[in-house]
Amino acid sequence: MCHRVRLLRIRTTYFHTAMTQLNLPSIDSQTFVELGRYLEYNLRFQIGRDGRKILGSGPEIALLAKLDRLVRLVLETDFAPFRVSGAMRPMPVTVPDAFGRNQRVLRPCYVKTAVPNSFYRATEELAGILSWRALRAGLTIFQQSDPLASQLLHAPHIRLLLDTFFRHPISNCLGGNIESPVDFEGQIRADVYNDFVSQFRRAMRDSKSLRQDWHNWNLGSRENAANLPVYLDNLFAKHGDLSVLHLRLFHARERANLITSPVDEQLRDLQMLKACRTKLFDRMRRKPALFTDDPGYIWAILPSLGGGYALHLTLLFSTVALREVLDDKRVEAGQAGTVLQRHADQVGTYWVDVATCGQGSYMSGDTTQALYGPDWVHGEVGSDDRSKREKLKETLAHLAMRRALVRLKNEPPGQYFGLPERKARSPNRLTAGGE
Repeated sequence: MCHRVRLLRIRTTYFHTAMTQLNLPSIDSQTFVELGRYLEYNLRFQIGRDGRKILGSGPEIALLAKLDRLVRLVLETDFAPFRVSGAMRPMPVTVPDAFGRNQRVLRPCYVKTAVPNSFYRATEELAGILSWRALRAGLTIFQQSDPLASQLLHAPHIRLLLDTFFRHPISNCLGGNIESPVDFEGQIRADVYNDFVSQFRRAMRDSKSLRQDWHNWNLGSRENAANLPVYLDNLFAKHGDLSVLHLRLFHARERANLITSPVDEQLRDLQMLKACRTKLFDRMRRKPALFTDDPGYIWAILPSLGGGYALHLTLLFSTVALREVLDDKRVEAGQAGTVLQRHADQVGTYWVDVATCGQGSYMSGDTTQALYGPDWVHGEVGSDDRSKREKLKETLAHLAMRRALVRLKNEPPGQYFGLPERKARSPNRLTAGGE
């Protein structure tokens, strides 16, 4: 028996070491929690025509961050999350007296007790997650019988966790007092929890492809997360102060529903959005009078279960260059006797008219408050403003890591996040106004 335990520990340690050597993303728990909230918000909501958000029903995507943490804690140690022991205690029982009447008396009984395994930080935290009362309800929503949950494709380690969970007795008794009996054989909830962790640990150890699948799943997000801060730092080093503009761009006013529409309609919508994106980026380089000579940008394709695919675009202008552009625009408007549009609206109108041939629409992040959270950075960011620069990196990192926790089953392989791939054309190759 001792040999088997030692062998289990060796194999579990090997699995954990191998996963670490594969350079899985080093992301702290709070970052994953924030990412989960961001994903849940984007997948479940859409903006109405009046600018207010419409939050639809659906799985709590933020819960996936906790499940990811659970998996990593299981890998950190091969010990059980709960310490279960037994003792003889006086317990009230009902027995008939001499006249056949039931009465309650105390009799010594063998009773199991349980406490979180606090000898190790990982097991104590793991016990806390398993004892969380809302966990069972949240996990149940991820059953494939739910029409919204059935559209989600989970990371490999989350898929294995959910598969093990729904095949194990823990799915029927999760939540509540860990010392409560679960059967007539003397098992309590803590026993079931410990057995589930042990079984899940074996499932991970026995899987021949999990390590590589997990690595491949995270590879793109890791690369995005690594490239993003470098790109932003280079922009600040090149231009000094930057002006930030966030836009949500739609290729059509009516888009395929990602739950109810046929898959071919969803894919056709996605291809149309990508084509409009490509056209915009090509024309941006020929429109310095609107986008400056050398605009920086970050883009991401974001799905909404009820609202279809949309393009997020963050434009990063040299503040000095943008002021010159806006000064020129004010002079032109004054000479023509017209009202000058906000710059965000000028860019949005250009998207609609040129990139989508009048079929699309747009929303500006600084005026549509429901579009992004209060932490998003808009407007001018000084090169010496470390706080704003870090906040900009944090919020844009959500875009870079969007596919790390969950994806849609009908999302085809491809790039869903990007930075400029080539240098802007030199000004002497541009026409005066461009198209």
